[in-house]
Amino acid sequence: MKRIKMLLLVIVLMACTLGLVGLKIFKDKTTNEVETYLIEERGYNPNDINEVYTQIGKAPLVSTTVIFDDDRSSRYFYRKENGRIYQYSRAPVQGVDDGTKQYKHIEE
Repeated sequence: MKRIKMLLLVIVLMACTLGLVGLKIFKDKTTNEVETYLIEERGYNPNDINEVYTQIGKAPLVSTTVIFDDDRSSRYFYRKENGRIYQYSRAPVQGVDDGTKQYKHIEE
C-alpha cells in the first residue's frame, strides 16, 4: 500500500512539474513572438524595448506586456489570435488612465 501511495505521489509531482515547465516554455515562446513582431514587422530596434513579458490570466487569457525604453511610464498590451499579433490596449505603468496620458506607440 505504501508503494502505491509513493508511486501516485511521484506521478502527481511529475505531472505538476511537466505542467509548470510547459507553461514556462509557452510564455517564453509567446514573449519571443511578440518581440520578433515588434522588431521585424513594426521596425523597432531591440534597444527600443525596455521590457517584454507574457502573463496568463483572465480575459484575455494570454497577454504580453511591452514597455518601451522611451515611454517607461506606459504599458502596451499585445496578444496573438489566429496567427496574428496585435496591440489591443495600453495603460500607465502605475495608476489608472484618466484620458490625458499621451502614448507614443499606439498601433491602429
